[in-house]
Amino acid sequence: MIVLTKIPRLHIIIVALIILVGLMSFISIGLYLRMQNQLAAFSLRESSLQHQLEDLQQTYNNYKLFHSHSDSEYNSLQSIYDDYVADHNHYVANHHYSDVEVEDIRFFFYYDEPRKQEFGVYNLEDELEGLEWDRPYEEHVFDCSEMSASLERYLENHGWHTKIVCGDTPFGSGRHSWLLVETSEGKYMPVESTIIEIVWWENPDFYNYFEYDRSFETIQEALEYSETSYDWWNS
Repeated sequence: MIVLTKIPRLHIIIVALIILVGLMSFISIGLYLRMQNQLAAFSLRESSLQHQLEDLQQTYNNYKLFHSHSDSEYNSLQSIYDDYVADHNHYVANHHYSDVEVEDIRFFFYYDEPRKQEFGVYNLEDELEGLEWDRPYEEHVFDCSEMSASLERYLENHGWHTKIVCGDTPFGSGRHSWLLVETSEGKYMPVESTIIEIVWWENPDFYNYFEYDRSFETIQEALEYSETSYDWWNS
């Protein structure tokens, strides 16, 4: 026969508390060990950072030792700089440019950088095709001389060696300006600037275009000859 006995409730509570205390102790020990490990890692990291800081400090000290300048050296360099600034300001304030310097500055950007020279009469014809003046011919304001100077700049900047020439009119009376463009080595073709066309061989006045009084390689030379005749930008 089996006999059942009733365990007092107080005993059950005590047993449960003992088990709970033991479980909490186990958990606490685990947390403590984990915190100890983290603390050791932090301590190791701190030691590493401290060594790096010491290395940086030593590097900085070495840099200062080998790259520092004395006050006298700094003052000497400052004096040289001040003298340079003073000389520059004095030059700017007192320098007077010659006429040649003024002209060089004035026309520094007039012509583009040198490029490959173009050749060929029919290539020149293609170059001139479609060009026309955006204003009418006006004597002594925008006439053959201004037109020649303007067209000379265009052709030079497109690779054509061009001369401005002036003399007696090849086809009548009076004075005239036109262009001679090098179309092969040492060979030139006349260009009538007023109509922007080549003067062809069959033109009865063709050879008259090679009889002239003056020729100008650059706009500066033309302006030296007649300052108001070739200044097309003032027309």
